[in-house]
Amino acid sequence: MPVSSLALKQCTLFANAPDAVVEQASLAMDIIHLRRREVLLVGAKAFRGLGIVLQGRLQAIDHTIDGREVALASIEVNEVFGQANLIAAHPIDLTWVAMSATTLAIMAPEPAIILLKNADMSFRIASDLAQQVCEFLSWQKILSVHPVSSRVCAWVVWSAAGKLELMLPTHAELAWRLNTTRESITRALQRLQSDEILQRDGDRWLIEKPLVLNELARGEAGHNA
Repeated sequence: MPVSSLALKQCTLFANAPDAVVEQASLAMDIIHLRRREVLLVGAKAFRGLGIVLQGRLQAIDHTIDGREVALASIEVNEVFGQANLIAAHPIDLTWVAMSATTLAIMAPEPAIILLKNADMSFRIASDLAQQVCEFLSWQKILSVHPVSSRVCAWVVWSAAGKLELMLPTHAELAWRLNTTRESITRALQRLQSDEILQRDGDRWLIEKPLVLNELARGEAGHNA
């Protein structure tokens, strides 16, 4: 069934797009419902198109050499996925898995490419991908911080973006992104709590001592300064 224009307008990609473009997209998209842990497949093949998460949460999953499952990317409600593979010279197949009961709006590659040739949408996609590049570069900077405990602090500072509270992913997901172990993440967060630098409030984490956290986030560079 087609996706309503109102639902697409909730997505940042289409929020201020011309009505004609939104209508074009709504007619070309279908709604798919996934159960928790269900893989997004189209015709028994890996998804290769443009999609939006309308409800739930989607992750691109892969496995390490030792068989551990890792999340390469997480897509939240009203976020877009698949745009990089649509225009990349050498796209890669990704396994998209629903992390909870999830509703998606998906578009096949052909109409998606036609949509992206619209000048307004091309700029929107370019802006979205540019932001992703900036985030990847930020991750690389965080990964250069040592020791691991300081790396965790650097991630908290970056993720909070000047605010005094934030939400954390699972320890396993954060461990993979920070190139460490889940146990190391747990120990680092417990230490920050015991030192009253962070405080947990349900699903939220509150930053109680931002100046101390920023100093710890400098890692060995801060100690050598």
